[in-house]
Amino acid sequence: LEKTATARARLAKLNDLIVWPGKAGGATLAAVKPLTAEQQARFTTGKTLFAAVCAACHQANGRGLDGLAPPLLDSEWVLGSPERTVRIVLHGVRGPITVLGRVHTGDMPAFGAALDDQQVSSILTYLRREWGHTAAPVDPNHVQAIRDATQVHSDAWSPEDLNLFK
Repeated sequence: LEKTATARARLAKLNDLIVWPGKAGGATLAAVKPLTAEQQARFTTGKTLFAAVCAACHQANGRGLDGLAPPLLDSEWVLGSPERTVRIVLHGVRGPITVLGRVHTGDMPAFGAALDDQQVSSILTYLRREWGHTAAPVDPNHVQAIRDATQVHSDAWSPEDLNLFK
C-alpha cells in the first residue's frame, strides 16, 4: 500500500511537469510561422554554410566545444536578438562569454569579409530554425543594415558591448 501511495505521488508530480497537445489545463503552444520559400532556401543554404564554416568549432549538432566554442543549440544568443548575432558573425566576439550558464573562453573570428549578407542571413536563419528552434529567420536586408551601421567597427565585440543591443 505504501509503494502504491509513493508511486501515485510521483506520478502526480510528473503529471505537473509534462505537457502534451490537448492536455486539460495545459498551455497552448504558439504556432510556429512556417518559412516562406525564400526563407526555406536560405535555411538550406545556411545548413551547408554552417557545415563548412561553423561546425568545426560549434559541432554539427550545435553543442560546441566545452569551455571553448559555446553551444548554439538552445543558446540565448542564437535565439535572442539578431542585432547581436549578426554583429558576432560580422565582427567576431572576444573575451569570456556565458552561454546557457557556462563560461566559454574561445574567441570567435570575424566572418564579415568572407561572407556576404545573404550568406550571413542564411547561416543565422538555419541556426534559429534547426534543432527544434522556432526563432524568426534573419533577412539579408537586416544584415546589410547592420553591416552598414558597423562598418567602422574594426574590433571583435565583447559580450558586454553586445548586450547593449536589443
